[in-house]
Amino acid sequence: MRSKRLFVVAAVALFSTFLAGCGGSNNNPTPQGGFTNGNLNGTFAMSFSGSDASGFFAVAGLVTVDGNGHVTSGVMDINEAPTPITNASLSGTYAVRADGRGVMGLTGAAGNFNLVFVIVANNRALVTRFEQSAVGSGSLDLVNSSAFSTAALAGTFVFNLSGIDTAQNSLTTVGSITTNSTGTVTSGVQDQSDNGAILTDNPISSGSIQVASNGRGTASITTAAGPQNFAFYVVDANHIKLVETDNLPVLAGDAFRQSGTISAASLSGPFAFTVAGSDVAVQGPFAAGGVFTSNGSGSITSGIEDFNDAGSAVPNVALSGTYTIDASGRGTATITTATVGTFTFAFYPTTNGVQLIETDTGLTVSGAAFPQSGALSSGTFQGTYGLNYTAATTGGELDTIASVNANGTGHLTGIMDANNVGSTSTGTSLNGSYSIDATGHGPLTLTSGLGQQNMAIYAISNSRALFVELDNNIVAAGDVEHQ
Repeated sequence: MRSKRLFVVAAVALFSTFLAGCGGSNNNPTPQGGFTNGNLNGTFAMSFSGSDASGFFAVAGLVTVDGNGHVTSGVMDINEAPTPITNASLSGTYAVRADGRGVMGLTGAAGNFNLVFVIVANNRALVTRFEQSAVGSGSLDLVNSSAFSTAALAGTFVFNLSGIDTAQNSLTTVGSITTNSTGTVTSGVQDQSDNGAILTDNPISSGSIQVASNGRGTASITTAAGPQNFAFYVVDANHIKLVETDNLPVLAGDAFRQSGTISAASLSGPFAFTVAGSDVAVQGPFAAGGVFTSNGSGSITSGIEDFNDAGSAVPNVALSGTYTIDASGRGTATITTATVGTFTFAFYPTTNGVQLIETDTGLTVSGAAFPQSGALSSGTFQGTYGLNYTAATTGGELDTIASVNANGTGHLTGIMDANNVGSTSTGTSLNGSYSIDATGHGPLTLTSGLGQQNMAIYAISNSRALFVELDNNIVAAGDVEHQ
């Protein structure tokens, strides 16, 4: 959900009511479970972005934690006004609650950062920045140090980056670069939406990457807009986290390896997806999600999509479409609906889903689609999960993490930490209901101190689902992952 950060710069003045402030519920249930500090142990690549007193910010870095509550070392790059801070050392402390939620405080040359997180499977945690002066979301991912070299990253990586342009308007780009074993960029292409102005199939003419022995790397690329410079952190040989180190623009996100032979068959079967960003025409946030089936030979045969455009929600819209993809690994798709219109996308299959950018003028929107697996139903969504979402409200940005327990028959309970435009609440109760049909789609309702929130959920498998909010006073996109 890298495109969620576009909510930060989306204007939200069209909303007529304000979401209730955090702390509306005094119910603070006792965390249940078997998690301890020992469940967070090792070196993790981190990234999170959001808004603070200076405006948009983006962070990428590495933290080493000892399983006993100490952040023993780390390094961070943060880009925020007035100037980026690069390669800054850090240390800190953390504590994990029984349900997998936790707190982490980081201190270093780049400043102080207070985070809350929830541990999920695959050596990963979902993160929210938890300060009165700053909000944001991101993740921690356990690294594989065998990929800490320039040669280990040789090949093609697809990036999905978003943030702000030189005028501090919303900007998103999705594309790919190919490097050789010495780090030279041998080819590349990108699609971009700069405040709704679309640039497609734009060549990346040159560049280079280099990786240090601690897993921090630097990258430079040359595009039609000029040179851009990044710091990045290696998760493994298929995944890196990036933050731009130029004053402006400021872009951040992830890149995933593209491997194997890419063809129309690379987009085959059922998928769940979400996209998010901003609608420049109405100066408001945008989120959409859905499920679709493609036949592997150029047709999207069926699907359902839900839209929330600056609080104007349109649910359960049937879709179909066509697509093409070339041997370079870049594809284009046209999605047609009967009631909302026709939409165009560029897309890039990767080892972690299909990275998407909408190429319709006036929308700055990106996201990802993931292949669905297994038989899907309400019973698919059962057990304990970590939840994270980012939202745009009338007052600004809302970010949450939670641990939830789904019973497989449509009911969930949990505990949530929320930062609502700097108003923080910890450990409040969360209840909800859901229904998932055979396509993986259905309604999701969450009730907490924030009030009732009406969502649509898209199951990927029994271990992960995506969702978007369909209320008129808040636009949100989020992720649920099995613990």
